Amino acid sequence: MIRTRTKAALLGVVVWACGLVVSGCWLVPPASTFEIKVVPEVVADLAQNASCFFLVTVTELGAGSSAGPVALEAGSWDGMVFLPATLEAGQVGEARVWGTGIPVDTTESLTITGRRGTETHSATATAVITQPIESPDDRLVTGAAMRDAFIPWLASDHPELGINADTEWTAVPLRPHILEVSYYLFLSDEWELAVWWHVMIPPYDWARMYLRHRDTESAPSFGAEISSVSAHDEPHTMTPPEEIWR
Repeated sequence: MIRTRTKAALLGVVVWACGLVVSGCWLVPPASTFEIKVVPEVVADLAQNASCFFLVTVTELGAGSSAGPVALEAGSWDGMVFLPATLEAGQVGEARVWGTGIPVDTTESLTITGRRGTETHSATATAVITQPIESPDDRLVTGAAMRDAFIPWLASDHPELGINADTEWTAVPLRPHILEVSYYLFLSDEWELAVWWHVMIPPYDWARMYLRHRDTESAPSFGAEISSVSAHDEPHTMTPPEEIWR
């Protein structure tokens, strides 16, 4: 009698477990349908009181993924953050964060969370707060001049980009700290334009730039160089960097 009851109990457990597997319960967790990515993962130099942009993308996983927008939330940052409310694969969101009021040498974390239905995924990036930008910002003056050296050529030789003398830009400090090279970032409604220049005597006084389409690209797609600024060399295209610089 005892053995019969034991066998019956064991059979019941097996049937119950099989039922869980078939019904897709916790024994077989559902496969992820998307993932969130934030680039760059680390900003080594976010000047106190300045801001920087992290790029956010959604990747669909597998042919069976359920297409649809992913709702985005940002947290874990004392500064201000702007994100689009939703993001789909092929779109690029921007999370703008400020180092305002954060002590120098502090490492801050930014966590981006994506939700679609009951599925949730997160990605985290960090930034190190460094010394504030000195005023007046002489690199802004030179950076704008370097940017403007490319504009007439972009308008005449690459009109498909839609950049010309009437394009309005917002300046964002950029400080990767590479010796003898200075950087600055400029944003229009459509484009991110980074310019960097070599602080040397002619003929080694070059200037370079890249373009990234803000809504659709997470890496630069266009690059150009002026071989010598003082010689007023004509810009020419070059291979852009493989990733954004922050």
